Amino acid sequence: MAAAIYGVVMGFLAILGLFLASGAEDGAIHLAGFLLFLFGVVNIFVLIHEATEPPRGPIEQR
Repeated sequence: MAAAIYGVVMGFLAILGLFLASGAEDGAIHLAGFLLFLFGVVNIFVLIHEATEPPRGPIEQR
């Protein structure tokens, strides 16, 4: 449940970054908005990776 809440927060953060970049009149704020968007999207992909990763452990020998 905590991962889902974290994913939603990162989604809102990514959208906030896009709004920040779209309304920027300065190049630095524009870059900061895109970096915020990138940070949110990368975190969401990390959550997806962790949720779908196969379990680790010793391989059973046959």
